[in-house]
Amino acid sequence: MKRKYVNILLYLLSAAFLTTGVLLLIRQYVLLPGAYEPPATPAPTATPVPPPTAAQTPGVSEAPAPTPSPTPYVKPIPTRIYFTKAQVMADIVPVGIVEEGERKGQMDTVDDPDLAAWYESGPAPGEEGNALINGHKSWKGKIGRFSVLWDMEPGDEIAIEYEDGTVKYFYAVSVDFYPYDGVPNEVMDLSGESRVTLITCYGEFDRTAGTSKQRCIVVCQSSDMIAAKETPAA
Repeated sequence: MKRKYVNILLYLLSAAFLTTGVLLLIRQYVLLPGAYEPPATPAPTATPVPPPTAAQTPGVSEAPAPTPSPTPYVKPIPTRIYFTKAQVMADIVPVGIVEEGERKGQMDTVDDPDLAAWYESGPAPGEEGNALINGHKSWKGKIGRFSVLWDMEPGDEIAIEYEDGTVKYFYAVSVDFYPYDGVPNEVMDLSGESRVTLITCYGEFDRTAGTSKQRCIVVCQSSDMIAAKETPAA
């Protein structure tokens, strides 16, 4: 009888370990992004109505119109990125450059698998130049939102929401995988034509290097930029 209870206990422990292992695998390798909220549809642009012109009295010179003050440019601040095909979204946090340690001089990241990091000293998405946004493939056993980059293809859509509530759409023009220490310089170059570069890790973890062996790089552009490239010069 005692042996029977021992066997039952062993079976229960085995079942508990198996269940725990399955849950850990699901957490690590199955994306559980939570509720997805699609990006807001941009409001139609209203056609400005010119103000009525006042009738001029004959013989009286019209006073010159005051010179309007130029509106100062306000840099758009991205706050959320949407991967519309995968129905995954992530809030965006502005970051700078790592100032110490082994990663000194590199773009910083956010220690959270559910967040993305935007290099705020560079261009914002949609501005002239290269807007850099990175995110984790996983962090502390939890799959990261940016692991969706692995399955992206040219033409896939992303949406960027900004601090003022506006939304802009961009489309993947290239999806590449590089060794972590072999990423071309132009990938991180902030100059050039308007584009958004998304970055995440890929491949096995290299304990010697302290990072994954590869990087997945997805470059996106607006439909206007893509159309301009496809239109033949006159």
